[in-house]
Amino acid sequence: MDQQIVSDFNRTPVVQIVTWLCLVLSILAFFTHTGIKLYASNSLSVETILVFLSLVFGSAQSISVSLQCSNGFGKPSNTLEDGQIEAMLKSEYAATLLLFCSIAFSKFTLVAFIHGLVAKPSDVYINYGLGGFALAWLVVSIFVSAFQCQLPSPWDKTRPDCINFLSWWNTVAAMNIISEIAMVGLEIKIIMPLQMPRARKASIISLFACRLLIVVAAAIQLYLFHKDSSSPRKDDLTLGYWQSTIGNQVVQCLGIITTTLPYAKLFMESFESGLIRVNNVRWKEGQLINDSERTYKLLDVSRSSQPAQQSLHHGISTARAYTVNSLPNRTT
Repeated sequence: MDQQIVSDFNRTPVVQIVTWLCLVLSILAFFTHTGIKLYASNSLSVETILVFLSLVFGSAQSISVSLQCSNGFGKPSNTLEDGQIEAMLKSEYAATLLLFCSIAFSKFTLVAFIHGLVAKPSDVYINYGLGGFALAWLVVSIFVSAFQCQLPSPWDKTRPDCINFLSWWNTVAAMNIISEIAMVGLEIKIIMPLQMPRARKASIISLFACRLLIVVAAAIQLYLFHKDSSSPRKDDLTLGYWQSTIGNQVVQCLGIITTTLPYAKLFMESFESGLIRVNNVRWKEGQLINDSERTYKLLDVSRSSQPAQQSLHHGISTARAYTVNSLPNRTT
């Protein structure tokens, strides 16, 4: 294998490294998510299926970007053959469609997760609205990207009959950012009225706010796209847009990773509330009984209409612990 040297005329290795690194991190995030769900509830939920689909689309997108690189993406177009440029453009076309699918399904995962938190009907309707907005964003993004240039070669961006890509990406990125901010805002709105210690509430809110990393990444990606579109190499489709392509990979990766953080917190909360067995503590008939000492904990679940095990999946529960020390029997 020939050694690849990074230079101003060869950015291919950089794109490949970032692409595969993001894919590995996404896979690890998914297995973290799945492991937490299985350990906490011995079952998988709708969120797990949705984040799995996001990973599937993300993996296919990463493979498409890798195919772009194998056909010369990251190198000057005047050093490539016409067949390589055509194959690169087709791979980029597929990667763009798959990118939107991966990001959208990470949004659907968050909507499903929020659905398990909401209790007020108004919040339920808001969450449905956010889900509908994400679906509309996906449909419009796929449709416009699929027909970005006239048939029979919609992938050929070298033709003059294509859409204005700068205006299009401005719209897509803006709608993506608005959607993410709204979802995080709804999560914070749900958490704020809950009665819990301030430190714990701040911890949960900070975990939900990590989703705003996507907003930062999307804004940076849009900046890089503007930078690439105004650079001297803006007409070189194989070398001129390597920075914005890296930005796409980071946005996609964060979309998958940030779906696991709330579950990690709920997993830790389950240990604190006694919903998961720890060491020699066992659950029986609404009580936690420690085999080494007579200790009882009474759980005050926020959703009393649901079993304690279900509250772990569909809501945030609070717990109060009371310790009862038995007195030695007195003989008369």
